[in-house]
Amino acid sequence: MNNMLLRTISGTIYVLILFLGCTSYGSYLVSYLSGYEYSLFQGIIFYGLMTFLFLGTFLETAWFMKFDNKFMIFISLLVACIPYYIFTNQFFSGIDFFSSSWEFALKKSLYTFLFFIAVITVFRFPQELYMDTSKLIFLCAYIGVPFSLVLVIPESTNSLNSFSSHIFYMFLLIWISDTFAYLVGKFFGKRKLAPSISPKKTVEGLLGGIVFTIIAGIIIEYNTDDLFLKGNWIIIAFLISIFAPIGDLVASKLKREFNVKDSGFLIPGHGGLLDRLDSFIACVPVIYLYYIINYIV
Repeated sequence: MNNMLLRTISGTIYVLILFLGCTSYGSYLVSYLSGYEYSLFQGIIFYGLMTFLFLGTFLETAWFMKFDNKFMIFISLLVACIPYYIFTNQFFSGIDFFSSSWEFALKKSLYTFLFFIAVITVFRFPQELYMDTSKLIFLCAYIGVPFSLVLVIPESTNSLNSFSSHIFYMFLLIWISDTFAYLVGKFFGKRKLAPSISPKKTVEGLLGGIVFTIIAGIIIEYNTDDLFLKGNWIIIAFLISIFAPIGDLVASKLKREFNVKDSGFLIPGHGGLLDRLDSFIACVPVIYLYYIINYIV
């Protein structure tokens, strides 16, 4: 099969899965097929999708980081599941995590600092990543923390019969950022952004991605009919336009350290889950912190 055709088909399926898993349309589809009330399903569908992405990305990354003691992969996963379990309980409580208990949310923001330490380690202290204990800590902070935090960003009710599209809009803004950064960089790019890590990225591409992502954020802010969206999506779009490229650079640097081109092969023509979710992983902790600040202020 032609590689472009393969990329198109697998990419379309990937987007469709995320759309159905992160919006209420997934529950509408299940309701139509099963005949049961749709409100019973969306939270479960979303949680199942995020759990699959969490486990898949974690195991993929652990695989190419090459643990000397394979049993440490299992231990790492158990440790990473601790914050995931904590935020799972909050997710299924059906209470808005930020507005109902912002003090609790603020305490949980300490998890984000673990993520940022992991990012700094990749760039400043990569030699630390060659020990199994360091790999354990890194995986928990780099993969476990973002996928735990993502569970409390959408808004739902106790019965999970209203479910916001926060996460899908985040994905949409990330795709817009990546697409226009690529297009602007391809046609107008002259100055390399990080040639030793990602030779094709340019400063012009970064700026193009920022502009078009903010335009998309303006459209979401003033034209969406999702009453459950919270926060200012122009600000969120700006944050995503900055941190999505950073997430891509982090994953690129990490893969270079362990001499791999793709993180896996689950998505034909695109590579693995980390290859598709690197920007998302970096954006989630930032948006989480934004929501905490938004409610406090």
